[in-house]
Amino acid sequence: MPRKHPYRRWLWVAFLLLLAASTIVRWRLPNEGELLPDQQRIPLPEYADGEPTGRDIQIAYRDLPANDPDAPTLVLIHGSPMGSKAMDQLIAELRGQYRLIVPDLPGFGGSTIDIADYSVETHATNVRDLLDMLEVNQAHLVGYSQGGGVILNLEQIAPERVASMTMLASIGVQELELLGDYTLNHALYSTQWLGLWTLQNFFPHFGYMDHGLINVAYARNFSDTDQRPLRGILENYDGPLLILHGEKDVMVPFAAATEHARIAPQASLKTLPDEGHMIPFTHQDWAAGRISEFVETVERSEAKVRSQLSPEQLAAAQANATPPEPARGWGLVFYFVVLIIGSFISEDLSCIAAGILASQGVIDFWSATIASLLGIFLGDVGLYALGRWLGHPSLHRAPMKWFLKEQDLEAAEEWFKRRGPALILITRFIPGSRLPTYFAAGVLRAPFGQFTFYLMIAAVVWTPILVGASMFLGQTFLDFFARFEKWAPLLFLGFIITMLCITKLVTPLMTWEGRRLMLGKWRRATRWEFWPFWAVYPPVIASILWQGLKHRAPALFTLSNPAMPMGGLVEESKSDILRGLAGAGDAIGLWTLLPPEPAAERLAKLDAFFAKENLSYPVALKPDIGQRGEGVAIIKNRAQAEDYLTRCPQPVIAQEFLPGHEYGVFYYRLPNEKTGVTWGITDKRFTSVTGDGEHSLRHLILADDRAVCSAPHFLKKHIKHLNDVPAKGEKFVLAELGTHCRGAVFLDGSHLITPELSARVDAVSQHYAGFYFGRYDVRAESEAALQRGEFRVIELNGVSSEATWIYDPKHGAPFGWKTLIAQWRIAFQIGAQNRANGIAPDKTIDVIRLIIHQRGLEVFEA
Repeated sequence: MPRKHPYRRWLWVAFLLLLAASTIVRWRLPNEGELLPDQQRIPLPEYADGEPTGRDIQIAYRDLPANDPDAPTLVLIHGSPMGSKAMDQLIAELRGQYRLIVPDLPGFGGSTIDIADYSVETHATNVRDLLDMLEVNQAHLVGYSQGGGVILNLEQIAPERVASMTMLASIGVQELELLGDYTLNHALYSTQWLGLWTLQNFFPHFGYMDHGLINVAYARNFSDTDQRPLRGILENYDGPLLILHGEKDVMVPFAAATEHARIAPQASLKTLPDEGHMIPFTHQDWAAGRISEFVETVERSEAKVRSQLSPEQLAAAQANATPPEPARGWGLVFYFVVLIIGSFISEDLSCIAAGILASQGVIDFWSATIASLLGIFLGDVGLYALGRWLGHPSLHRAPMKWFLKEQDLEAAEEWFKRRGPALILITRFIPGSRLPTYFAAGVLRAPFGQFTFYLMIAAVVWTPILVGASMFLGQTFLDFFARFEKWAPLLFLGFIITMLCITKLVTPLMTWEGRRLMLGKWRRATRWEFWPFWAVYPPVIASILWQGLKHRAPALFTLSNPAMPMGGLVEESKSDILRGLAGAGDAIGLWTLLPPEPAAERLAKLDAFFAKENLSYPVALKPDIGQRGEGVAIIKNRAQAEDYLTRCPQPVIAQEFLPGHEYGVFYYRLPNEKTGVTWGITDKRFTSVTGDGEHSLRHLILADDRAVCSAPHFLKKHIKHLNDVPAKGEKFVLAELGTHCRGAVFLDGSHLITPELSARVDAVSQHYAGFYFGRYDVRAESEAALQRGEFRVIELNGVSSEATWIYDPKHGAPFGWKTLIAQWRIAFQIGAQNRANGIAPDKTIDVIRLIIHQRGLEVFEA
């Protein structure tokens, strides 16, 4: 059997080896970056939340002397993420005029990278300690961007050290930082930190990201910082203040600079009309000139301070207070771009974010709605264009195959053909249906004008509803988060999940079809018979491990069937097993093996098999190696056979279609016993629905209390007939195969066991030397015929067989676990007797390798 992806395992191995090597290299790297020219390091105490941690960290800094020993001292504090290198052009302009002290804040540049606290509050403490070490009693502080928060906090903890402050494109009041709300910002910054931390620790980069610009230190600088106290610091600051800002700054909006100048009315505000955030790189001469003029004014005691202002001036400043206005200009463009890009990732999540922004007054409701609407429209038109350009072949290549299955596209195509473009109106309100539907519209080359018309109508209706709901609930949730600040990121995540649940779960409940699909999901989740492997098997696996420990041979169960590789655990050949049963004669259904040859040659051999055995269609085709009914199909004509044999690259078994009722008969025989035991029987029923002459097959499936439980499988399997209306009384069989995961109903038929049946099963089994344990799939004309031992074998499964009568709806998990544990106990008991008779079990490592190999095999779907 071919592998799913032959190189995937080796790619994973290579990735893990690279990750291990990268981790080792990172462990060996120093915890500081490289020093710049003129830089040096000194040790200083580390702090977290204002308290010493008990260890020292290294601070890299430049201490550049002035030409005049009596010149003032300037401390230049960089922002995030560059470190003090961001101040190089400004240093070049100011060098010689002043003593310049330019540190790399901890976490950046040549200082210690991994520290306990990256907040601007702690950085201020680090700068204070550095000034102590350098015996600087007072200095003029210049803070760029995030560094503005550092100098404000330094003024708070050591006001006697501050001769003046210059806020250069500086952060400040919380209300004008990004989304305007601390809780919201903190949640976003924490999410950014988590993403970068994951990338930095689980992607091989050999230390590059640790010392790169965008790294964990940069993210922690924002997530650890609380800007709420900065307003109070500015309101209480009495000393000289210079504010330099670009009027086109989109990182720290110009409105922040004007608000800082208002609440500190002694400030001198200097602006650049056409400049953004990068003043130290683009207008360093202008900035240096303004700083020099300001410092000289302060040194001559001519600069304004708050205490010198008249009560009228202070009152006028307060009177000019205005609430933050929604973003305009380039700021609004920034939010538009973010929301549009976000909609390409998740349309609903982008609408929720837009609503939260509107609730905070960052942007107005209509701007939020239009941005979301534009992103949705562009994204959905893009899906249409991709479908039209790439077509069906793209489903078999990355990245489309990661997001869209061919069955989903087939379903969407069928719906689109029958219902027309108006389906677009429906899919806007059915989460998960947009991608296949819009892609299908492109593949089918639906008229673009008609498509966009319906698309716009749907989006115009849906977008304001979701944005408005998020806006209405956003402030309520944020107020709640503020009461539990410590858990705000988790609570914010919970809010997002809640809103997504509303769109993904509540929306489907608005329609009958959606409610029935949700009912099916609920029943699959709550009924034992539909539980997935990971929910059913943990207790069973624990019992298998216990039996292996008890018998001192974890793989002893492989001796339950010495005739089968690994006892028939996985990858057993069905044709080899049928050959082993050849001595049972007419009890075995007629079959032949079609090797992996060109379809025409295989079809010719199938024709020859029919002629030799006097058979005709239908016929059962299935891969020689398969699990749980994978690839099994009932073929009704030669065209279907040719299609199957063309698509299936594996050896295929062709088997006569046996009429009658299907049963699973579980048998075992202890090697030291002459007679075996028919342990249990599964009565397999094929799910069907009956037409009423009015409703479509789709409606009948969803309306049927049993079929709805397997609705996703049936809706895909019968996609081409979903809109057919069966005649009144017409029976439509949904499941033709006796496999539970493909829709069959399993009932406990153990009451059908009779001495005649047990004797017949034992006689058939005795013909297969080395077989002791497994489940037959058989067909019989009736229950009475089965009880008389009149049946024919479809196939036989080995040690991995399940006692499938446990999936009878009347049984629950306790019964199932008890039966499965007993089943494996019997397998070990048989293995123990065969070992005592001189047969060696397989090695445990070989069993593990086979299971891993089997999980990588390609699954052929008929």
